[in-house]
Amino acid sequence: MPRIEFAGLPRGVWQHLLPRVEERHISLSDLAKLQAWVRTGPVAPDGDWYKDFGSFLLCGSGRYPKTVLSKGMKPFGDEIS
Repeated sequence: MPRIEFAGLPRGVWQHLLPRVEERHISLSDLAKLQAWVRTGPVAPDGDWYKDFGSFLLCGSGRYPKTVLSKGMKPFGDEIS
C-alpha cells in the first residue's frame, strides 16, 4: 500500500500548506505530533482523508496532504488513525 508523502510534496502543495499552518496558529508541540505521526509511515487511503491532531486537522487526498484546518472547521473525507 502507498504511504502518505511529505518529503516529495509538489511545490504548489507546500506553498498552500505552510501559510495555512501559520494562519491557523499551529503550535510547535502540535507540529511535533504531526512529525511523529509522519515517521510512522502512515498508509495512504484511496480518496479524501483527514487526521485529527487535537488543535488542528490535516486533510489530504490519496498520498498527499492538501490543507490544514483549525479545530472546529469541517474536514472532508474519512478520518484516519
